Amino acid sequence: MRHLSLPLLAMSATACSAFAYAPAGEQEFQQIASGGCRNRNGDFMIRGFVSDVDEDTVVLNDPDDARSTISLSLPGRGPLQRAKGVFGTNKYEATATQLNELREERIPVVVTLRCQGDGTPIARSLSYVNEDGDRESISY
Repeated sequence: MRHLSLPLLAMSATACSAFAYAPAGEQEFQQIASGGCRNRNGDFMIRGFVSDVDEDTVVLNDPDDARSTISLSLPGRGPLQRAKGVFGTNKYEATATQLNELREERIPVVVTLRCQGDGTPIARSLSYVNEDGDRESISY
């Protein structure tokens, strides 16, 4: 039994390393804006300025070329979130308000996103540095 357990342990350690965490790497804004969302290797990040925002979409401008933009979808809202909005501010409305403030103040954001199967870029989180120098994040 002892001879059998050692190879099984080595095999399971090798299999676990295949699923190891890989951090999201930053991509060039222009590459994603012109070439589309084709990264199939997991999450990646881009940096830009908020140009327009609503509860479902964020449009970013390239920090180097304001004419270059990319539209990112925000993860879908369920029916409970829509109903919650009737009785108060839901997280999507609060996020849109916060992103509009960042747009007005021209504060750059870093967006972690993933390409959906049809090539739609889906935002997973947005981070920025506030006026106090603290890093803030909005996650979905």
